Amino acid sequence: MTTTLRPAPHTTRPVDGAGDWYAICANGRPIGRLHLDAHGRWGDGTGWIDHVEVLASRRRHGHGCVALLAAEEILRGRGCGRVAVEVPEGNLPGLRLAATLGYAFDSRYLVARVRGGIGAARSMPDAPRGLTLAPMTPDEHAAWTDDAWLRCVTLLSEQGWSLRHAEARAHARLRGGEQRPYALRTPTHELAGVVWLDSSPTTPGRAEVRALEVPTPWRGRSHGRLLLRTAEHLAYAAGLGELGLELVGPVPAARHIATAMGYRTQSRQLGKPIL
Repeated sequence: MTTTLRPAPHTTRPVDGAGDWYAICANGRPIGRLHLDAHGRWGDGTGWIDHVEVLASRRRHGHGCVALLAAEEILRGRGCGRVAVEVPEGNLPGLRLAATLGYAFDSRYLVARVRGGIGAARSMPDAPRGLTLAPMTPDEHAAWTDDAWLRCVTLLSEQGWSLRHAEARAHARLRGGEQRPYALRTPTHELAGVVWLDSSPTTPGRAEVRALEVPTPWRGRSHGRLLLRTAEHLAYAAGLGELGLELVGPVPAARHIATAMGYRTQSRQLGKPIL
């Protein structure tokens, strides 16, 4: 039996937007669909496969595996040297398939509703005694971005990313954005924490936590919770009802804090080089 990908007709595509939809065909007959994007959220050079669906009656016959391999070849032809897949939380067969094809865990994407009701997210939380919480100035933002960019590139390089792809992902995560980060600072201007929020470019009504960090000397003092509450207030003030947060790596402490504050894992993201 031959499994192939064919560009899906516009009339059968579920939504408009970036990327391309393909029909997964067995002997020329559609049995599923796949979505890929050669210019995904991790920057130039990393393509995304963020939806794979095969009819229930045709599963466990290898169609999904062949479709993923064919999608990788399409992305390779479009100049991508890495590929990432997004697997909905709880989809164990999808995770097993990705692992079989050499994909390694990279990050979790979590989502939380902005709480309503009296007193919820309506006012900025108070900073701990001796600290201040305020937006960075443009110069502070530029200096912090340069430092965070270098740290991000170093971390990804240590995880086996090529310099080109690491720089592209760091650039996509840290450059641009309409809002400036909020900084938690000491009287001597030492950073005790940073949170950076911006509206989602792909999901209306959602804010993205583009950066959330607490330097090592300041951890264990509930600053992470404070910064997430700050993000919730900023989302509420902007009229956004949902928050998205990407946690790179295992980071169990950060995941525990986010879960306790109402975040739930929506998907897991895995990646690998395209050889």
